[in-house]
Amino acid sequence: MRLLLVGLLAAVIVPLQYTATDATPVTLSETIEGVPAGPAVDGEVTLQGRPDPDPPATDHLGADDAAPVPSVIQDAPIAFSALGAFAPDHVTGISVRTSVDGQEWTAWEPMAFMDTDDGPDPGSAEERAGAPGNHTEIVWVGEANHLQLLVEGGSTQDVELTVIDSMHLNDGPVQRVPRATAGSPADASGLDIVSRAGWGADESLGRSTRTTSEVHMGVVHHTAHSSDNIRANGYTRAEAPGLIRAMHRYHTERLGWADIGYNVLVDRYGTIYEGRKGGFSNGVIGAHASGFNTGSFGVAVIGNFVDQQAPSAAIRSLTRVIAVKSAIHGIDPDSTTTRMGNGTLRPTIVGHRDVGRTACPGRIHRLLPQIRSDARAEAVRFPDVPATSPHRSAIIELADAGVTSGCAVNQYCPQDTLPRAQAATFVTQALELEPIPGSQFSDVPSTQTHASSINALAQHGWLSGYPDGTYRPWQELTRGQLATVLANSLELPLDRPATDPYPDVSRNATHAPAIAALADIGIRGNCGSGRFCADDLALRDSTASFVHMARQALMGEAGVGLSVTVHHVTEVDGAATPSPVVPEPAFAVRVLDGWITAFEESRVAAGAQLSFTEEDGIEAGNFYRVSVEEDIATIPATVDGCSLDEVTFGFDPAQRVQVSSAFGTEVEVTATASYRCSAN
Repeated sequence: MRLLLVGLLAAVIVPLQYTATDATPVTLSETIEGVPAGPAVDGEVTLQGRPDPDPPATDHLGADDAAPVPSVIQDAPIAFSALGAFAPDHVTGISVRTSVDGQEWTAWEPMAFMDTDDGPDPGSAEERAGAPGNHTEIVWVGEANHLQLLVEGGSTQDVELTVIDSMHLNDGPVQRVPRATAGSPADASGLDIVSRAGWGADESLGRSTRTTSEVHMGVVHHTAHSSDNIRANGYTRAEAPGLIRAMHRYHTERLGWADIGYNVLVDRYGTIYEGRKGGFSNGVIGAHASGFNTGSFGVAVIGNFVDQQAPSAAIRSLTRVIAVKSAIHGIDPDSTTTRMGNGTLRPTIVGHRDVGRTACPGRIHRLLPQIRSDARAEAVRFPDVPATSPHRSAIIELADAGVTSGCAVNQYCPQDTLPRAQAATFVTQALELEPIPGSQFSDVPSTQTHASSINALAQHGWLSGYPDGTYRPWQELTRGQLATVLANSLELPLDRPATDPYPDVSRNATHAPAIAALADIGIRGNCGSGRFCADDLALRDSTASFVHMARQALMGEAGVGLSVTVHHVTEVDGAATPSPVVPEPAFAVRVLDGWITAFEESRVAAGAQLSFTEEDGIEAGNFYRVSVEEDIATIPATVDGCSLDEVTFGFDPAQRVQVSSAFGTEVEVTATASYRCSAN
């Protein structure tokens, strides 16, 4: 039975460290409600006397198709870095071109309508609050002041445009946000992530988001924010946060979603950004795969990869995100699940096209088998325990040994406290002590989950209850109480220390002997400024370190299961005489498994130490009895005229002849040869 530590999930992914602040533009947007059609005059359209320098080609139209209707050249109300469009159902196509100065123009670019499987889940409150109708994806232009539309199936006046400035093109207001410094892994995965504040999210936009504790799938996307590969994939490193700000503004203000649709975004340089608000480590319900949002996380690579593959840096970061998010939510990224959608068996990591009618995520979809395999190989154990934690190695080693499985699926909850009942099971499993059925405390029924562990520790004398006969199993354990349990389990001498073991622990304190005894063998705990904080509650992470050190001491680094040392003392008429009065006495040592002799050594000299390890057959968890007898032929019958009376054996600790090989126990045996002179 593995220990289940109950606790709350700590935030696991710490954003990049911040050392200064930058001025990030507040994203602006304006709506253009219909653009006048430009009457063609000799192949040209005009606005305010300015001709269209490049009339759209119509060679692609069939004989029965109506020619697309171009708009006038529109001066935008603000300089803009991105734009999106809304159109009624009869509009079948929209293309746009833009210009900074009205002279040099980009090529015509189709504005892709959003897939019907994008957005919030059907029937959700977020869907009901959203804007109905046909919306396009945003088109990233970088910088423009003028635009012209080309519409098929309708008029340019049917189209409603949203122009967005996410790059401070209009000298608008700015917000002070922290500046991220790269290369500062802050969690167990080493994953750096730019927070929402880092990319300049306007938290006044949108509404609160929802979360779920059940996450079973990851969905991979590309943002497809432009159909032209140069525009879509040619953004600079500095433009990437602005592109995210534009999507955030469009998703919330124009589409009416609660927040940006994706949980995580990755740019072409491999930078990772926190997406939808609610916390990277939580099961935030997104708006990225309609019908599959609840129970999944969505990660999007920024770009359009229908016709070209995503850069290797982006794929590496995408894989890392999937590995970490899968670890957080207990997903095997290279497995399958039936817990999403209609119960159909699907991979746990899918492309958007696997759950919707879309080409998303383009050519990235071809890489998903390798991404799944690599993500599984990079899976992170207990990502809520930071890599910088001094307790992480102890926690991982205890988990690998089967001592703990954490507080939830792949979570350890390092800062939670430890009830006394669970602490008993933790110690019992760490020291590989056999649980003993029953209970000797009035408030611990024998059917209680941790009763057999509490009973085992109590019967070995390693813990005690309260004077009223209770154990108080759900009372939280203190650091001092933990020290006493561990010192008892190590069978350390609990003498009152001569000096204070720590500056905040008086040598007369209840747990001072145990704290000092542990410190003497190198098991120390520091709660700050060299203190021990005996009355503070024991936390999961520091408890793991204490228990791990105790386990190492009991098991022995060399793997010693049992060691026996035989000492010899000669007494004459009850008074010890200096050795060696009796020259080189010898003893026979037997180790019995039950009543069967497992190991035997004869002619063991006084002072010799015998070690029995797993190589000798010592098995962890078994108990053994040690028998020591004198080799009478090596002990003279008389010494200085005094006759041998008897040879007695004393064990330290007294009468403790049964030991567990799992503890690396050292047994001290003293043989006393007693001689009586008065009878002669």
